[in-house]
Amino acid sequence: MTHLFNWHWWIDSNAGLTARVAVGVAILATLAVVDIYRHGKAAQRWCEYDFLAATCLVAMLYGAINDQITSRISWEYFFYGKELYKVMGDAVPPDAGQLHWEAAKVGMKASWSAGLILGVAMLLANNPRKSRTRLRNRQLLLMLPLILVVVIICAAIFGIVGYCGGLNWISPDFTELWQTNLWSPRRFMCTWGIHLGGYVGGVLGTALVVWRIVRRRRKISP
Repeated sequence: MTHLFNWHWWIDSNAGLTARVAVGVAILATLAVVDIYRHGKAAQRWCEYDFLAATCLVAMLYGAINDQITSRISWEYFFYGKELYKVMGDAVPPDAGQLHWEAAKVGMKASWSAGLILGVAMLLANNPRKSRTRLRNRQLLLMLPLILVVVIICAAIFGIVGYCGGLNWISPDFTELWQTNLWSPRRFMCTWGIHLGGYVGGVLGTALVVWRIVRRRRKISP
């Protein structure tokens, strides 16, 4: 059971990917069942799955592009940090084309579930209420760029902080890596910071958009 509390297992392993898919399907099924229970034949939750598919697709696209960029900043981060050497072999430096492709797959695997969580949060904020007018899914989709802007800003800030050594305190391994000048530590920590900032930005961006949804519904409701 200890692997359930292991972030690396959830994000990087195939078993973790399967678990995240299972959790995602369970969330969707639960939402659908609740909607059918409440509204019977008038239930429309299944229609909202198109919206969830869109948020997952946007998140996966961001993850792939992000890792295409960061794999060019620090190939060591992916080759050693993400253990791509197990897939690519031990040849150093690794083949650049293969590395970028494998990095893109890492990005898509890690980000689709974030897109699902984001979509679910937005739909819950837009949930039917007698006293509140719902926004259309198209209006919700138009809010996604705001989240991307917040994510990119946070990723850039954390990347700069990481490059300057401001994230070394998080782990003794980072301090050792920096002191021994292993794996181009500035570039490695810059890449790690970009990824951390992306997650922080995702949380902040989602919270901001949920707040805007609630606020807009109040404004347009009779």
